[in-house]
Amino acid sequence: MLLIGKFLKQTVHQANKRNKGLSASHELKVIEQQLTLHDLISDGKKTHFGIHYGLDQMALNGDFDSELKSRVPLFNYERFYEQWLIRTLNDEKNVIYPGEIKHFALSSGTTSDSSKRIPVSEKMIRYFQKTTLRQIPELDQFSFSESFFESKILTVGGSTKLKKVGTHLEGDLSGILVGKKSFTTAPFARPKKKISGISEWNEKMAAMIEAAPKWNIGVIAGVPSWVCLLMENIISHYKLNSIHDIWPNLNLYLHGGTHLEPYIERIEKCLSRTIHYQNTYLASEGYFAYQRTVESNGMELLTSNGIYYEFIEENHFDAIREGQLTDIPTLRLDQIENNKPYAMVITTCSGLWRYIIGDIISFTDINTCKMNIIGRISSTINVFGEHLSEGNMRMALQQVGSKLKINIEEFCVYPSVNNNRHNWYVGSNQKFDTNYFSVLLNDELSKLNDDYASLRKNLLKAPRIKALPVQKFYEYLEVKNKFGAQHKFPRVMTTLQAKEWERFLTSSSYLEDYSSLTPKKESSK
Repeated sequence: MLLIGKFLKQTVHQANKRNKGLSASHELKVIEQQLTLHDLISDGKKTHFGIHYGLDQMALNGDFDSELKSRVPLFNYERFYEQWLIRTLNDEKNVIYPGEIKHFALSSGTTSDSSKRIPVSEKMIRYFQKTTLRQIPELDQFSFSESFFESKILTVGGSTKLKKVGTHLEGDLSGILVGKKSFTTAPFARPKKKISGISEWNEKMAAMIEAAPKWNIGVIAGVPSWVCLLMENIISHYKLNSIHDIWPNLNLYLHGGTHLEPYIERIEKCLSRTIHYQNTYLASEGYFAYQRTVESNGMELLTSNGIYYEFIEENHFDAIREGQLTDIPTLRLDQIENNKPYAMVITTCSGLWRYIIGDIISFTDINTCKMNIIGRISSTINVFGEHLSEGNMRMALQQVGSKLKINIEEFCVYPSVNNNRHNWYVGSNQKFDTNYFSVLLNDELSKLNDDYASLRKNLLKAPRIKALPVQKFYEYLEVKNKFGAQHKFPRVMTTLQAKEWERFLTSSSYLEDYSSLTPKKESSK
């Protein structure tokens, strides 16, 4: 008898009934943000940072949002690191946070050689835990079977092994959180410490494949590319028809870190029946939002989670990209509008102050604070004045893929100033004509972006396309020691990155490996 599953299902159902209607209104969320900022300033005024910027002189009984902006400048990572974070990393106390920061998350992301070190306070860890527990009652919306509630949650993440540096610990966020799991969630987590602590991705994957038959997985969480690889390898190793042959209770995929759409086809090839998808916005800096219901058109911004948000309008993105942060105005939550791109700025209970996180978001429903990530500031191309966003790129590729009936899983672009051209590297395991692809891509980008269309008439040459097997993107990440977990390929490459990428492609003889997709000579028109 499924006694435990029956009990847990009833418990989740009752908790969800109590929680119904608790989703805060926009007005309440604005108040929650004011209270959050009050608490952050109250703690921050005791620090060296707070004293330096006069937070200790703020009355906290007026418009402290405006006063904070007048006192504290905006920071990118480099500026914050040089001026303040380096002291905290040297184990100095009371610099950006009252007391000592004991954990730093090594941020993953693009193939940049140096990882960012993001402070993670004990208070922030408690907010991570609080949000995880808050999500459990919402499983009731799916009407899962009792057997599902006896299954486990598989997190496909980085190594949980932390490194001691001075008096603090550094490592992947998952490693920081795994040691802080509450007794209510720890028994349901897979893999356990022996496997989760493995740092080398291929070794970890092999261990997870070996352990897979012993696990009863109902939920998978992780970045789509690595979740796909794991499921495909399990199916291949055990000669299964689908992942449901080994995990019949798999019903839910919690995804984040990158857009899901390019991977849907691959994921569903691994399944024998429909599963549910829920988007999450969890980063080393904090847990910002998650999709509360399957039919939702966005993730709900978490406004009482130890984070105060500000928003920067699109016309200032170029200045952010150039590091020119002086005199950039920001908006409060009650000043934003639907369907406009904003760069997000955060002040957190881990000691980050007016920190530009680099993501571009857009609100789909301001009344319920529903939002989506639509790109990265660093992934915008504006070398010639084209103002081409990552959203434009993804949408254009999606349209081209649909017309050619191919699945495009990875891509990156190098805008060459010397050649007046965008060089596209397109990852697909299906054949296509690169000349025709260039024509279609150019048409779609021109429809989406008037600036791009204008420049194509007068300056920009046609996009140059190089077709690559998807595996080449993964191999390059492995060469850069960025393979697995949360690491993602850079969408827009710098000149240095492009040179390294081309050297790798030349040395790995990708044309021989994938001769059917050899780039043809493109028109210079």
